[in-house]
Amino acid sequence: MNLFYKNFLTESNPVFLLLLFAFQIHQTSANAATPLVSHTADYTLTMDKNTQDSAVQDVRGKISFKFLAQCDGWSLTEDYIFQFLYDTGDEVSIFSHSESWEDISGKLYSFDVREQSSYEPENIYTGFASLPPIGEVAEANYVGAYNESRILPEDTLFPVAYTRAIINAAEKGEKFKSKRIFVNSTPDDSIKTASAAIGKRKPYTSNFKSNGVTTTHFWPVDVAYFKDGATEATPEYQIKMDLHENGVVTDFLINYGEFTIKAAISDANLIENEDCGK
Repeated sequence: MNLFYKNFLTESNPVFLLLLFAFQIHQTSANAATPLVSHTADYTLTMDKNTQDSAVQDVRGKISFKFLAQCDGWSLTEDYIFQFLYDTGDEVSIFSHSESWEDISGKLYSFDVREQSSYEPENIYTGFASLPPIGEVAEANYVGAYNESRILPEDTLFPVAYTRAIINAAEKGEKFKSKRIFVNSTPDDSIKTASAAIGKRKPYTSNFKSNGVTTTHFWPVDVAYFKDGATEATPEYQIKMDLHENGVVTDFLINYGEFTIKAAISDANLIENEDCGK
């Protein structure tokens, strides 16, 4: 198999990290700084551009997800398919289904992942991660394909906590937010340093307006992802997104260096949150 596809399967593709950190839902606790919406969304994936040296000539695909606010946390169910066309004429498909949940305190996270490609058998792994004081140490535990555990940096954030940090920073006019985050990837690749550059708030003028999901303005946010402890200035990948104040992302662009993938929102619907009492 081409090295790119091995990396794609084992690095937790940034789209999924995006959907685990940028499409966040309504915060039901009294401490909520920003009201964010529960919703479903579909995205159509196409090739944006590639370099002369890129072996990938075309990309097609779709991402679908469902994000729910629950009284004790947040849940996400996500499905995606990517189809890559090589300059050799070969076509590779990658499929994934994942479910995750994050505790409202931001100290507990669970995940269940199933992924498969044209060249690999199905890979299934599940597990949970916890941070003090829920656990004595910051740690992630895996079962399934990876039956092991790893110690996490104590300053690790889970996806919802990092999302809230970005939106809160944007609302305050801050231009940068960098944190170490845990993603539901393989044990060796589950910690990333995510560095977000936050642009000025802009009017949303797209014709896509679905059932109140989008808002009148958004922030352009550019997030660069680095391996934990990396010293290189070049990130593994970047995501440029249009992030609305309610947590919805409309269009985004994934940059792998040799090629970029465009994701355009094609459908979205609001979901009523649970009544947790007040």
